[in-house]
Amino acid sequence: MRTLALGAAILCGAACIPFEPYWWIQDARLLGTRMTVVEPGGYSTLLAVPPGQQRASALPLDTVEVEWMVAAAEDTEVQPPIWLACTRPGCIEAFYNRGHGLLDCPQPLPFDVPWACRLGEGHKIRFGFGGAFTLNLGYQFAGLSLLAIGSRTADVPSATCLERYRTSPHAGLEQCLIGRDIHVPGPLWAVLPFAPELGELPLEFVLQAPDTHPDIIGFRVSRERDAERIEVLAEPEDTVFVEPGERVIVLPLLVAGGAQDYVDLIDPDADGPEPPDLRHGREEVRFEVHLTAIVDQFDAPSRWDPAADIEWVVSDHPEPMTMYVLARDDRAGVGLARLHFAGKSP
Repeated sequence: MRTLALGAAILCGAACIPFEPYWWIQDARLLGTRMTVVEPGGYSTLLAVPPGQQRASALPLDTVEVEWMVAAAEDTEVQPPIWLACTRPGCIEAFYNRGHGLLDCPQPLPFDVPWACRLGEGHKIRFGFGGAFTLNLGYQFAGLSLLAIGSRTADVPSATCLERYRTSPHAGLEQCLIGRDIHVPGPLWAVLPFAPELGELPLEFVLQAPDTHPDIIGFRVSRERDAERIEVLAEPEDTVFVEPGERVIVLPLLVAGGAQDYVDLIDPDADGPEPPDLRHGREEVRFEVHLTAIVDQFDAPSRWDPAADIEWVVSDHPEPMTMYVLARDDRAGVGLARLHFAGKSP
């Protein structure tokens, strides 16, 4: 990367404008959405959720909370999004391409919603799912598609962004924040707990903990200068005071260690005579880091180096800054936390 940047500078000379770092948040950036079970329904009674953790996938009759996760500069007035939902293949694309009418979603929400409907409006919304009879795992079920459409400025309401999104040509979306996620219910064996085939499932598979979020519960922050090292533990939303020239190293702390062990049931021949296989796996949690100010020598985990430390050198004149850390596992779990930094007063 450094070689490429040097080559570009040689070719461009003084006329080039430096690239802005990808991690620098100047207005608002949508990082994703998250679904959390807040009121378990009757089908969830057989699930053993570890203490202090939150389920990341829902079952029929569960009540969930969905939220969009936005990293924003301090003076950015992010507008609450409008949420759309549907479950058929291509249903969001059909709304984008055809701009059909938009009705309110039925409540509780069934698992078969052929056309996009309006689920609600807000940074966080809560809704309940219908019973198992609405869950059709046939070819038409594509998971629950959730589309959040909001705005990064009060000058453009979220309703205006929604109208521009469904109107062709799709113009004027520069100030809009649009994100889509697909949520798959589970674990599906719990939907029919008294089915005869449940007794054939391995006990290790049935008793495993459900998928939970890798919530960030704190940070270990090290401040280093020469041989001096100061280490503090901070909670999300705390403010850490730093001095110019210090190297800051941040380690996010995840609930229960973050990554979960899990067991998949693989049936090699469907309904054939060969018994299903148990395959053990462990989640991989990746971090994504964003800052609201420019710092020196910044480094953080990336797809090329997921094990990198979050670190930087404090500039000569540090300005107040917020760090957003997103933790995402390779199933349905996601967590987001903020930590603030400020220059130490003389």
